[in-house]
Amino acid sequence: MNSLTQADDWFEQQRLHCAAEDGEVSEVQRLLASGFSLDAYDDIGFTPLHHAARSEHYKIAVLLLEAGSNVNAHDQDRAGETAIGVAARGHYPEMVELLLQHGANPDISGWMGLTARLRAAHRTDEDGKSILALIERFRPSPKPSKAAR
Repeated sequence: MNSLTQADDWFEQQRLHCAAEDGEVSEVQRLLASGFSLDAYDDIGFTPLHHAARSEHYKIAVLLLEAGSNVNAHDQDRAGETAIGVAARGHYPEMVELLLQHGANPDISGWMGLTARLRAAHRTDEDGKSILALIERFRPSPKPSKAAR
């Protein structure tokens, strides 16, 4: 196989990832309608949702989530990041809130064993504080003990 063919194959497989990264709404819609995989990992262990979260493309993230993207997907063979782990490093609390509303687990370990919760807790900027507050607000209620039942 020549390098041009390999590059073409890579591009074909990564088209949805690239469109999500670039914020191309109509292209994402077209690729979703064509059956491109929502949860395929690219060479850095990201799904299209990871790219939308990292690039802060809210509308793309909504499209992907509504189409059934796995909000907690994480490639443990690579970085192991979840989309919320990526978003917790950004400056868009609304993206974190969207992911939480769709069931994102902020306690899945990613790169270097860090979770979205830990990433947000280590931030001192206003966005970081807002992200941590959102994560805490969406914390699941503790299950009642057997004695309390």
